Amino acid sequence: MRAPEIPENETERLRSLGATGLLDSPAEERFDRLTRVAQRLFGVEIALVSLVDADRQWFKSRQGLDALETPRSVSFCGHAILNEDILVVENAAHDSRFHDNPLVCGSPNIRFYAGAPLHSADGFRLGTLCIIDSQPRTLSAHDRRLLRDLADSIEAEIGQSQQKSYYRTLEALSAIHNDTRRDPIDCLREGLRLGCDYLKLPFGIISQIEGDRYTVLAHASPPDTLHDGQAFDLNDTYCSLTLDASETLAIENMGQSQYASHPCYREFGLESYLGTALVVAGQPYGTLNFSSPSPREPTGFNHYDFRFMELLSGWTTAVLERWQVDQTLSRLRAIELAVARAQASFINRPDNPQAFTELLDEILRFTDSAFGFIGEILKSPEGQPYLKTDTITNIAWDEASRAFYRDNINEGLEFHNLDTLFGQVMTTGQPVLANDLPNDSRGSGVPHGHPPIHTFMGLPIYHGSQLVGMLGLANREQGYDRTLERELGPLLRTIGQLREATRVQRSQRESERRLEMVIGATDTGIWEWNVQTDALTLNERWAEIIGYRLEELSPLSVETWRRLLHEDDLEKAEIKLRRHFAGASDYYDATFRMRHQDGHWVWVHARGRVMAHDIHGDPLIMAGTHTDISAQKAAELRLKESEARLRALFELSPVGIALNDFDTGQFIQVNDALLASAGYGRLEFLSLSYWDVTPKDYADQEAVQLERLENRGHYGPYEKEFVHRNGHRYPVMLHGTLLTDASGRKLIWSIVEDITERKRLTQMQREFVSTVSHELRTPLTAITAALSMVGKGVAGALPEKAQDMVSLALRNSERLSELINDILDMEKLAAGKMPFELERCDLLPLLKQVLDDTRSYADRFQVQCLLEAADTRLQVRADPRRLIQVMTNLLSNAIKFSHTDGAVRVLVEPSGERVRVRVEDRGRGVPAAFRDRLFSAFAQADSSDSRQSGGTGLGLVISQQLMEGMHGDIGFEDTPGGGATFYIELPLLGSERDPGADTLRDEESDHG
Repeated sequence: MRAPEIPENETERLRSLGATGLLDSPAEERFDRLTRVAQRLFGVEIALVSLVDADRQWFKSRQGLDALETPRSVSFCGHAILNEDILVVENAAHDSRFHDNPLVCGSPNIRFYAGAPLHSADGFRLGTLCIIDSQPRTLSAHDRRLLRDLADSIEAEIGQSQQKSYYRTLEALSAIHNDTRRDPIDCLREGLRLGCDYLKLPFGIISQIEGDRYTVLAHASPPDTLHDGQAFDLNDTYCSLTLDASETLAIENMGQSQYASHPCYREFGLESYLGTALVVAGQPYGTLNFSSPSPREPTGFNHYDFRFMELLSGWTTAVLERWQVDQTLSRLRAIELAVARAQASFINRPDNPQAFTELLDEILRFTDSAFGFIGEILKSPEGQPYLKTDTITNIAWDEASRAFYRDNINEGLEFHNLDTLFGQVMTTGQPVLANDLPNDSRGSGVPHGHPPIHTFMGLPIYHGSQLVGMLGLANREQGYDRTLERELGPLLRTIGQLREATRVQRSQRESERRLEMVIGATDTGIWEWNVQTDALTLNERWAEIIGYRLEELSPLSVETWRRLLHEDDLEKAEIKLRRHFAGASDYYDATFRMRHQDGHWVWVHARGRVMAHDIHGDPLIMAGTHTDISAQKAAELRLKESEARLRALFELSPVGIALNDFDTGQFIQVNDALLASAGYGRLEFLSLSYWDVTPKDYADQEAVQLERLENRGHYGPYEKEFVHRNGHRYPVMLHGTLLTDASGRKLIWSIVEDITERKRLTQMQREFVSTVSHELRTPLTAITAALSMVGKGVAGALPEKAQDMVSLALRNSERLSELINDILDMEKLAAGKMPFELERCDLLPLLKQVLDDTRSYADRFQVQCLLEAADTRLQVRADPRRLIQVMTNLLSNAIKFSHTDGAVRVLVEPSGERVRVRVEDRGRGVPAAFRDRLFSAFAQADSSDSRQSGGTGLGLVISQQLMEGMHGDIGFEDTPGGGATFYIELPLLGSERDPGADTLRDEESDHG
């Protein structure tokens, strides 16, 4: 006998089978009806609906068989579920798989078997519809189709089992949601119970999450396990994982999952979990989750569970949003009522000291707060803000505090300490919310015996942009949030307006007196026009703007104004007047020219409005101002002229200019020169971005330039390549600056110079210099050798004067040789032909060799060279010959520019993964004007110095390129107290920042 094989998807298959809920369930007519049909239709002894479990086959429906189940190891159906096709065994006694099977050898003596696989809704083969007989027989193609049709009907019934439960639960949820009279928490709790029943999980929770605080809003759970309002640290709950997930989070066996170390599992031992995030009114709210201390095995969570969670979360969100709307509307109605009452109280009783107290009582009631105050923010003589209360809840706790409250409440309590939550509102002008005040570091605590304060909200009160007061609320059981802060906004504005109205009432008479004085001395012309009689009243300044005295314009009427107005502006001004009269604009606002008495035109800005109407609603009195804006107009004209000149420069510039968006690199404007060098048409180029014409291998350099642009506001000079329209690259030199337009968008202006021709000429020059240098080297070597021999007396002793002349010639030939060698080095470096043999170098012995080699040179200048190094074991990866060349150049420069009897210090300073070698002298230093050109070819601070001290002007630029070839740096800094310091930096061998360390280690291991 051959036992059936186990399918590869057995775990998932068993999970899907368990999810049907059919195993070990009572018999159902809907399945029995189909097996009876099969038994009669095919004339067989037995017809079964068989479900293949882990170690058995269990019969959901059976005809002609008493047994409820048989072992899976002897089952025919275990073989049938291995394939999609119907399994047909015509004579089991002659089949090698079954001939010795107990069900063949004994009762029910199976000979014929045909089994059609039954599928779950998610595609797994759960079992079969099978027909069995004790006589051998065949199954025709027609019968196969009939058997498959019956199996499909059974599959539909299996799917309906889950669907019915699913839809019954959804109907119940709909009924709960439609009952708008129920308490929202009761609705949510009932929805959680339905979810627990459907998912067969004992714990269901709807949470509200604020920061790291997880609060149980509603729950359905076993008795004495949870309660509404219970709070946890979010990171101690599985919901911290849910919020990080992009969809519903399902964990079927926590102990076997990647989250087995989660604090929630260690604390509560919940093995299975299904949770999803809730978003209410577009804002993150909390989670909907179900869990169990038992693993979800073997069934796991199926697609119906996920669909149910999706719909239940939508239902929950709808209930919460409706609840929030109801709460908001209730509070808003209360706020509107409080605003109306406050306005009525201040209007009817402006001096009533109880007005703020009555308002505070209403605010405490509709915000569910226990304590509160309303106060005015004033300034001390030192300019520090402090709070003086208009009203405050009486929270006195002993005789002393009660006496203090009684003695000071009428005048107002003052709070000057700014190191408190009150002080934060006063100093920042921003709201302060604290929902765990005992543990809030911003609070300063309360006096001994003071009633405890658990939650607090302090809201600034503004009138316009001026901070004028503060509303404080405390001990709201559910804490304070930004929603409540926003809802109180209209009330805060009303309090600010009422406070300002009170202040205005106190100073109104003084203001009116001052206003008369201001109008008399103002630089603005004042006019009043009787629209129906055309009578015009003006102040003296109105006439002065156009060069008249007021009496010179008499008699005054609106025709006076019309007569002085420029004829091109009159019609436009009158159109604006008519629009204002018709109510199309709140103000009359016009700009026009008026003739000055001496004949020139004055630009005037007029602004006014109708102040009174007649009984028919027509304009009666209009008043307004005239302001001389000639200077502003002249400035605008100059600006336009300047822009025109800049535009001409932009368009006619022989060098490319571009304007790019900083964030995207999109080209916004380009001139013709850039289009010509890049080969594009204007529209085509403006559709590109900077990155479209930049080769990808410039990414690292672009990052450096971008950082420089952000830090300094400009970048460049920056040499790179652009991609031409035809695909080839061409060299450009970039300079750019960062600016921000009126909308706040960041832009980059860049000068883009095509340096193709310059590069070609440079190459020709380099080749010419190299050729000449090579041609000069051979004869110059011979000349130097001959002069040396003559100077040493090989040809006989020379007269003293001749000896001096030979020495002078020898020095100059040696200097010329040095120049030629430097030029050839420069040519090799520029062409990338300079060989570098990088190897492990002991740094200190190498530096000592340089000092020894330059000792005679130092002695000639009477300069002492000192080496200072704390660590003698430092190793670097470098080309020893090139490193010696660099150090010799730096040391010789320091020697020849040092004072007689001076000292040159060579300091070795390891720092982290790098080492810096500094060459420090106390000479004259480097002039500030020369420092930008220190590392340029043929650069010398002063030609007279160079003749006196020697040098080609190439040493530093060669040293710089040699250091780059060894992955190092070279630089300059001032020496404190005078002199100059040049330094080199190299990565220490083996450091992660040494780009060749791994290669060197590999090479050594290969040879070691």
